[in-house]
Amino acid sequence: MTEQPAKIRVGDLYWKQVGSNGWVLGKVTAYDDDTTTATFELVDEDSGDVQRPVQKELVNVTVAPLFPSNPLFSTCADMTSLHHLHEAALVKNLQDRSVLSNQRPYTFMANVLIAINPLRYLEEPDKNSYIGQSLDRCPPHPYHVAESAYRQLATVRPVMQNQSIIISGESGSGKTETSKIILDFLTVRAMSSNRQHRQSGDDCSDEPEVTTKQHKRVSLRQARVLSSFSSRDISCMLTSNSAVTLGERLMETIPILESFGNAKTHRNHNSSRFGKYMRLQFSSRHHELTGASIDTYLLEKSRLVHPPTGERNFHIFYELLRSGRVDLLDQLHLTASLDPELMISSFYYLNRSGCTASEILDDGTNFHKLVDALQLVGIDATMQLDLFRLVAGVLHLGNVSFDEEETEEGTTACIGPNGQEALEIASSLLGMQKDLLSCAMLNKRITRSTPGSSRRNSIYYLKKDIRQATYSRDTIAKTVYEHVFTWLMRRCASALEYNEALRDVLPYIGVLDIFGFEDFEPRNRNSFEQLLINYANETLQSIFNTCIFQAEQELYKSEHIHVPNNVSLAFPFPLHKCGIDQPKATGGDTSVKLLAERLNDTSELISYVDNQECLNLIASRSGGVFSTIDAISRLPGPSDRKLNERLHTLFKRHPCFPTPHPKEAHEMFCIVHYAGMVKYHIESFIDKNNNIISAQFEELMAISKSSVLQAQPLLSSASANSSPPTSQKGGSVTHMFSVQMRGLASELEGTRCNFIRCIKPNAEMEVGVFDRASVVDQLRCSGTVQACSVLRVGLPTRILYAEVVDTYLPLVGQETYEKFNCNERLFTQAICAALAFPSDAYRLGDTRLFFRTGKIDLLDKLLNVNKMEAHVPKMLVNYLVKRRWLSAVTKVMVYKMWEKVFVECRYRRSSMTIQCWWRQYKARQERKSLAAQARVAAMLAKWAKKLQVMKSFAGKPDEKIELLNNLLAKPVVPRGQKWLLTWLGPLQRAMYVQKLCRKACVAFLVKRGFLWLYQQVRVKRAQLLLQTQARIVLAKRRLLQLVRKRRAKNLWRKAIFGARVMSIFNREFNRVHLHRLEQGHEELTAANLALHAKVADLSMKLDAVELEKKQLQRLVASTATALAERNARLQLLEAKIKTQQAQVVHQDSLMLRLFKFFTCSSSSSAAAKNHRHAVDDSSESSVATSMSDESSFADDVSVKPVNLAPPRPRKHRANNHVWKISRFCF
Repeated sequence: MTEQPAKIRVGDLYWKQVGSNGWVLGKVTAYDDDTTTATFELVDEDSGDVQRPVQKELVNVTVAPLFPSNPLFSTCADMTSLHHLHEAALVKNLQDRSVLSNQRPYTFMANVLIAINPLRYLEEPDKNSYIGQSLDRCPPHPYHVAESAYRQLATVRPVMQNQSIIISGESGSGKTETSKIILDFLTVRAMSSNRQHRQSGDDCSDEPEVTTKQHKRVSLRQARVLSSFSSRDISCMLTSNSAVTLGERLMETIPILESFGNAKTHRNHNSSRFGKYMRLQFSSRHHELTGASIDTYLLEKSRLVHPPTGERNFHIFYELLRSGRVDLLDQLHLTASLDPELMISSFYYLNRSGCTASEILDDGTNFHKLVDALQLVGIDATMQLDLFRLVAGVLHLGNVSFDEEETEEGTTACIGPNGQEALEIASSLLGMQKDLLSCAMLNKRITRSTPGSSRRNSIYYLKKDIRQATYSRDTIAKTVYEHVFTWLMRRCASALEYNEALRDVLPYIGVLDIFGFEDFEPRNRNSFEQLLINYANETLQSIFNTCIFQAEQELYKSEHIHVPNNVSLAFPFPLHKCGIDQPKATGGDTSVKLLAERLNDTSELISYVDNQECLNLIASRSGGVFSTIDAISRLPGPSDRKLNERLHTLFKRHPCFPTPHPKEAHEMFCIVHYAGMVKYHIESFIDKNNNIISAQFEELMAISKSSVLQAQPLLSSASANSSPPTSQKGGSVTHMFSVQMRGLASELEGTRCNFIRCIKPNAEMEVGVFDRASVVDQLRCSGTVQACSVLRVGLPTRILYAEVVDTYLPLVGQETYEKFNCNERLFTQAICAALAFPSDAYRLGDTRLFFRTGKIDLLDKLLNVNKMEAHVPKMLVNYLVKRRWLSAVTKVMVYKMWEKVFVECRYRRSSMTIQCWWRQYKARQERKSLAAQARVAAMLAKWAKKLQVMKSFAGKPDEKIELLNNLLAKPVVPRGQKWLLTWLGPLQRAMYVQKLCRKACVAFLVKRGFLWLYQQVRVKRAQLLLQTQARIVLAKRRLLQLVRKRRAKNLWRKAIFGARVMSIFNREFNRVHLHRLEQGHEELTAANLALHAKVADLSMKLDAVELEKKQLQRLVASTATALAERNARLQLLEAKIKTQQAQVVHQDSLMLRLFKFFTCSSSSSAAAKNHRHAVDDSSESSVATSMSDESSFADDVSVKPVNLAPPRPRKHRANNHVWKISRFCF
């Protein structure tokens, strides 16, 4: 609710609403009270001057109200301090603080932080300026909220009060970055607390002091060796400085979560596609950080296979492809030599959306940060390689394409030629067998078992079509990625050392960063995931309403602390119901008069829009949208069309379920959320909700060689192929998510909630642009204006009186406490007075002490018992003595006044007694005379009434009889009417005689009538008996005829049926026989054609063999001729050799031969040598010729050639003979 328009003052600045979300600033130059019309001139907001040329406008303030403006050129860090509180004032204050020249994006709204996304990097302030400092003097920042939560956690209380920081806002408003800032501060805050306790000597251990710089060096040095140890080894190794290293590991989990769970959308370049709730666990004594846990909600798996148009898939794919790690990319079968853009465009899961790059994110740098983060949380290089193999395997799996083929089962799917290579690579990277992976995608396994039989189940395989095969491929990819994400979450959790056994003992601070409200229209369609995301935001909005609006109002009422309706008052005033009147105006005290007018005990404080109807519509257990989706999913043959029709039928009259345009009603439905109406397209709702994983896929994951997939349990134990999902309600996405949200809401309601509302300045994410319409819409949707009205007069910090007593009792002692009669409220009031708390900074309720907004330092001072001065018990006693003295003085003054009043009352009471006796006597006398007069008047009236009645019935006997009958019909006659019976006595006797005569006549007539009736009955009975006998005889005859006809008819029917059966059998037999003959004829014809084809083929082969045979014969003949010529040459050479030998034998005498030998040996030997060389050359040439012929012949007939050349004659044969002869002679 916004501030009501005040009385118009000429010359002041006012805001006028333009449209639904726009506001303009102007000055009122004239105002007419009679017509309530103001002259409105537009004013330049930057200078405060009237715009030139002057634009005047007449405004009727009753139709278009004007709202006063706050002073220009001044901003408030806490918007509850604004002079005028309405939408325009809030937006103007936020806009002025978001100016780039002096950008201050954070603004308080009491204890709720409003964060405007700066859309650029801003230097963070020094954390030490918030740690342990007075928060009243600290500027607004997430550090402020984190410090406040930590102090509330560290406050000594009998009952542990956990804290939670809820960061909400629409997509792109900066929730993730804000959560990073919160976590970073809390880790440093825990280290600072640890150092303080060590310096104060509270910690007895000898651990050295660790600063922030040492923390960084230690963590980076240990990161190289952490990966070689398990999580238990890590925790044991880092026990000495667990707060340091644990904080570093906690911050390093953020890049891991962002890489595998964030994506670029139209609204945000780094949008979280899952929700996370981080618990930071602290020790109960010194509140050191001892552990942390991460709970995730609803990973958007559908984005993996169907990224929306204009958006990107998960960051990890682009970071891996742009990493620049050539060795890694080669191992993953990602072509590192190609341009990264070409690699990205080559994958089916990445090139469908048309968006592959981000102007803000650096994928290569983020990949190196991811590797360092994985190393720090204990995932070594080997595990990282296995992890990246699965990521690359998912990409290659998406490239597996399918073609159609005709089989006995019809048109089925098969792996296309372009998909074989991708399938082989994907199976290798995923650690699966290629055949099993292909079978899981192409074949559907059906298991059938016989009830009561001990035989094994029968397994059948049914081939899938292309659509089913594609769906199976995408399901396997989503399942693998979900396994990877779950495995990463578990490894991060094991590295954060969260103690689950002491969850209810150790305090914690929860940081919730969940997806913002989403409405992708008109660029893209809103689907099943958007419905779940918006339901989560509805749940958070309900928690915000409960904490800010409803709970505050109920608490103020129960504690008798009432809030004024006039929000211009700065603080609530206590107004108890225990006999204390409201303040009344006395004299000219206008403030008291205003207070008396405005304080209303029964009025509603602030009106706000409750979203419980929308929550019931979506997640009601009896007939909500989620339960309807589950019910339709369990039906045999469910479809999205049936679901849409069912939703429109059930909720067409619900106020949060409007009916869309008739042209769109068949494919969508609408829901009115707290942030506006959203259209949801019904496509794929059933498939996305079932969440049933086939047993084939589970077994495929189980037998994978990947250690990541083997480490994950099976997602489902039921097979989706064996039977319809009739019993899968517990496993549906809507059911599990609603259970998660209810559990999260229950946990948040059990903590002290701190809220940060993130606002996106413009939809285009441009730096320095502040879109007022968009910001106003976000403020309205989040209930910020109503919350500001509540928190402006609110008391956010409170503590029980019992906690204060338990804190101070050891200091002051039981004896001092008993002096206060064990009154906790009085004791707490004394403590506040002893500590000199300002009276306007706190209020005392029935059971709690309340502090004003921003006064948490007073609570710290109240509970910091260790630093209390020793004179506080004395001050408590002095306060009690002073209170008792004031009470005694008051009692004395009251007694004296009472005595004076008592004396006056005694004289007044005596005079009043005498007057009462006299008045009593006079009243009694007057009463007696009035009673006598009344009796006489009553008697006269009675006689007059009787005369009037008798006169009215004179001459009317019928009316007298009727009157007499009425009197006799009454069970009791009234006393005043008994005289009528005396008056009507004669008439009564006459009526009695008539009654007796009438009774005798009636008896006589009844007897005569009975006799006549008896005679008639006897006659009628005899007639009926005769008719019955005749009808029986006729019925028997008719029955015999009908039986004969029925038998004949049955015989004819059997005959006709037999003839028809025979004719049908003959016809079917002939048709089947003819069909078999035709099939046999076709088979014989096909066989005959095949035999003819074979015969033709054999004849062609025979012709080729005949041709080869002729060629071989010709070659053999030519070879025989060559052999004959060669033999002739050999014979000729042998003859020549024999001739020469004969000549040598028949030579001259020995001496002559010796002489010739010594004189002509050289010449003869030379001649012989020349002759032999000639002979040898000729023989060699002939042999070479024959060898070439033989080689050609061998090449033709494929037979190894035989060397037919004669052996060469020995050289120098003549010389050898001469040498032998000469030896013989000598």
